[in-house]
Amino acid sequence: VDVLELLVPESIETETNYASKDLQMSLKKQSYEFEAADQLLKTLGCDITIGEMAMATNLLQGQASEWALLRRHPCEDIFGVQICGGYADTMSRCAELLNNEVKVDFVDINMGCPIDLVCNKGAGSSLMTKPNKIEQIVKATAPLLDCPLTVKIRMGYYNNKLNAHEIIPKLKSWGAAACTLHGRTREQRYTKLANWDYIG
Repeated sequence: VDVLELLVPESIETETNYASKDLQMSLKKQSYEFEAADQLLKTLGCDITIGEMAMATNLLQGQASEWALLRRHPCEDIFGVQICGGYADTMSRCAELLNNEVKVDFVDINMGCPIDLVCNKGAGSSLMTKPNKIEQIVKATAPLLDCPLTVKIRMGYYNNKLNAHEIIPKLKSWGAAACTLHGRTREQRYTKLANWDYIG
């Protein structure tokens, strides 16, 4: 694997997903697969790696391209898969399938993806408008896994209605082992600075 030089901002206040965006763009331009990115990150000291987001419905339909997103490289000691879906029944069936078919250290449900294709299907960050669906999905999914279930969310869907602080304290009782908070709303997508004060 060739070494890629990444520009690191002078302070965290100026970050805009620099590492992941720049790395992904560099790898795409050089025709690398993301498996190569995971290998590179591992050599740079990254202890935990995770696959690209896969849609639960596509996994259940057996789409090979979606299953390819769950591949684990032998160098990845602690590896998780990231799935996305908007309905408890679909997510629980997917969790059961993953539990039987793949060897992973954790399963992460991405409830932070802001892209229209995902949100229009009731998944990703659109779930931030329906906390009861988040509860249903986590409660239906966690018991079916032999590994920890984690969740990724955003601060909220709308800029003027932040609600992650109301959801996060409940996640453990619903069955989630950990939560990752993206310091932006769905309306922000990947623009503007992350709100580090809210995260703190």
